[in-house]
Amino acid sequence: MPQTAPSVPPDTDLVGRLAERERLAGYVALGRVGGVSVVLEGEAGIGKSALLSWLASRALEDGYRVLRCTGLEQASPVGYSALHELLHPILGLIDALPRRQREALTTAFGLTEGPSADRLLVSIAALGLLEEAAASTPVCIAIEDLQWVDRSTARVLDFVALHLAEAPMLVAATGRPVTEPGGVVGGVMERLPIAALDADAAEELLARVAGTLRPATRARVLREAGGNPLAIRELATALNERGTPRGLAAVLPITGRLQHALLGRLAQVPPRSRELLLLAAVADDAGMPDILEAARLLDLTSADLTPLETDGLLRVAENRPVFRHPLLRAAIQGAASTASVHRAHWALAQTLKDPVRAAWHRASSTFERDEAAAAAVAEAGRHAQARGALAEAAAAYQRAAQLSEQTAHRAARLAMAADAARAAGLSAEALEILEEAEGLAADAATTSRLAVIRSTLSLTTGLTHYSRASRSTGPSPGADAESRAEVLWAAALNARGRNLPAAEWRRIEDELRALDTASPLKPIALAVLAPLGHVEEDLRALLPQLVPEMVHRPLGMISLAVAAESLQDLETALTCWGLSLERFHELGAPADEVQSLRGRAGILLLRGRIREGLADAEYAARMARDTAQPLMESMCVATVARARAMLGEPEATSAALRRLHALASQYPLAMASADARWAAGIVALAGNQYRDALIEFTHMSVHPTRSLWAIADRTEAAVRAGRADSIRQNLAQAEQAARAYRSSFLTSLVERGRALLADADGDAAGAQEHFARAVQAGELSESPFELARTHLLFGEWLRRERRPAEARAHLSGALSVFESVDAKMLAERAAAELRAAGEAPRRPDGTSAAPAAALTPQELQVARLAAQGLSNKEIADRVYLSHRTVSTHLYKVFPKLGIASRAQLRDALQGRGEQAS
Repeated sequence: MPQTAPSVPPDTDLVGRLAERERLAGYVALGRVGGVSVVLEGEAGIGKSALLSWLASRALEDGYRVLRCTGLEQASPVGYSALHELLHPILGLIDALPRRQREALTTAFGLTEGPSADRLLVSIAALGLLEEAAASTPVCIAIEDLQWVDRSTARVLDFVALHLAEAPMLVAATGRPVTEPGGVVGGVMERLPIAALDADAAEELLARVAGTLRPATRARVLREAGGNPLAIRELATALNERGTPRGLAAVLPITGRLQHALLGRLAQVPPRSRELLLLAAVADDAGMPDILEAARLLDLTSADLTPLETDGLLRVAENRPVFRHPLLRAAIQGAASTASVHRAHWALAQTLKDPVRAAWHRASSTFERDEAAAAAVAEAGRHAQARGALAEAAAAYQRAAQLSEQTAHRAARLAMAADAARAAGLSAEALEILEEAEGLAADAATTSRLAVIRSTLSLTTGLTHYSRASRSTGPSPGADAESRAEVLWAAALNARGRNLPAAEWRRIEDELRALDTASPLKPIALAVLAPLGHVEEDLRALLPQLVPEMVHRPLGMISLAVAAESLQDLETALTCWGLSLERFHELGAPADEVQSLRGRAGILLLRGRIREGLADAEYAARMARDTAQPLMESMCVATVARARAMLGEPEATSAALRRLHALASQYPLAMASADARWAAGIVALAGNQYRDALIEFTHMSVHPTRSLWAIADRTEAAVRAGRADSIRQNLAQAEQAARAYRSSFLTSLVERGRALLADADGDAAGAQEHFARAVQAGELSESPFELARTHLLFGEWLRRERRPAEARAHLSGALSVFESVDAKMLAERAAAELRAAGEAPRRPDGTSAAPAAALTPQELQVARLAAQGLSNKEIADRVYLSHRTVSTHLYKVFPKLGIASRAQLRDALQGRGEQAS
């Protein structure tokens, strides 16, 4: 079906804009070969809309398909309304999307019923749909008034602009100047400032629109307009119609000038028509049939529309009101009395058939508390939440709280608002709402819920510490033991994650032990808080038994994983991270999947599955960024840095640490700090900068569990730096923990450290004995990478002891493992040692390197899933990519692996030591 050509702006609207049009023509050309996005940025009336219309016309002439949407200053409370306007013309392509993405988009648009549509899924679905449309014809997306687009749509548009990649798409929007970088929609788009007209262009425009003005009046208009085209036209028109107004000689702000010009004609309009104009102004995106039905309640008729159309203030297009200028809607409301605005909202609330919009108009028609209105707008919030429009849901719950008659209802609805705002990524707003709710909450249920929300907010944003509910020395009034256990469980996770003072750990632990409850959260919280090596034997044995109880509580499963890590039960931890990831994916909660991916990545690194761990960590970092979780992103980036360091990639490690520093300076977290120190220490150790490495490893004490995992690294750095005595006490504590936890992994690390200390003390027999024990424990630990590191150190020691034949067996085994996992610097070190021991290193298959080493983490992730037999659409649903992006990744993977079909993927991946399933 051919497209209707966009309305071409009159010549007067493009006076003086030759340079801007040339720039926009360049964007049209670039969009055909790869995604590009731009915001035409400038003050009100500067001519952004005219230039956007010109660009859309130029794109259509150049073979583009043009899709449009418009932001309204009072954005629709339903959410995703602008996105639906944008994508409606191409919804016929929706069957091409993967199932979960298709369902998320139709749920968000209210076309089908289903679970709450997650914003990331909606964003990927929107991108996928646009890519599908662009596969046959380049697509131009024209967005008018980006700053007024509803918040849910705005997040999707930011995502689309960030992920345009190689698709032939052009995103162009008009918007106001940026005052808070990073805090506005369109923050990822290139910005094209639209400046005021120069003197010559301003004079030319004025001559075209009002050539009969007297010279003195012309000079005044030009002075007052300041090069703003709208001001030039409106002031010239006002002067032509009413003569020079008193006070025009005064220099007014542009907003005041425009408002005066925009509303100047309103005085000539009959009162009944002015009332109808106000009704249209407050009607959001309602159509004229709805507006006229409400008008009848105010004794107005369609005849009252005629003066508005005659005077050019309002026209009707496709059954919708179109104001002469977008600013006119706001100016009309600003000039009206509060009573008049309330009356207009009341009329719309009585007649609108959509219960959500009716509820919002009812809520806007009064300042008084009204429980019925509060309940209606709270229901509107639940409707928005079901569609995944979380920002709009938070606004609805907050407004419901304002209208609530009872304090308990206000607190409960504010809790709902805070949780929705948190899930929407509106962290600062969530904290503000949360603090208001805590001042009102009195009942146990709301108090407990607020405590959990605050702790979750803390762990995902870093903006707040744990709640006042968890600081109390006794249970909240009326709280049952299970509710109290939940509060203390959340506090325990927060205390550990933020490395709060030891006194806080002890206080929470004491309250937990005094709590009489069978809740599984109690032993989990106690395990999370367990000090090094001090834990009841039955508590560690209990953790694996709790896995079935947490299957349907994914947040609880995450905490169980953290508890298992705390007690060195890595097998249970890996199981829990994987199960929570699966459950969150089933629930369509990608924001929560981030934590599970990050946790699984950490255990995979301990197991020596470095490329897999890196793929998970990079994936998690991308999703954390896409779901607006900066603190979680910092944790993921720290894990990326650790993986890069293990692979022997110092430059990539440094890049990740720089990225982390930018995040961590605003969102500090003990876990991220420890992983960053670990990564920097590994790089320093590999570069023989032993004192620097020792400093980094020593600072890892901010996270006790990670400090334990790095004990062998720290001991090696201390011994090489000549500071062996500085590590003896820490190694003894780690040895005590290894015995208490019965951990073969930790035992292997401790025995490796003991061997290094014995060597430093000149005890050759002791060194050999501890190396042998380290190898024995390492063979039971399911970490071939750490075992290979032990073999490397043992082989180096044997060579120095002039036992090269024995050394060669250890060194060749270590080299084989390092090459299989692509750990470059360690492989080079093992190869050099093997040559020194009298053997030329070579791979068993005769090759020198794995062909898949060039795979990016995301390519590896896609390849692994494809090797399992998943289709492109199934992979896209699994890893939150568009199916066309998956196809692009596989297109790049095949030549890198030296294969020609999907059937060869499993063998290619297994040949390089990766898990294909």
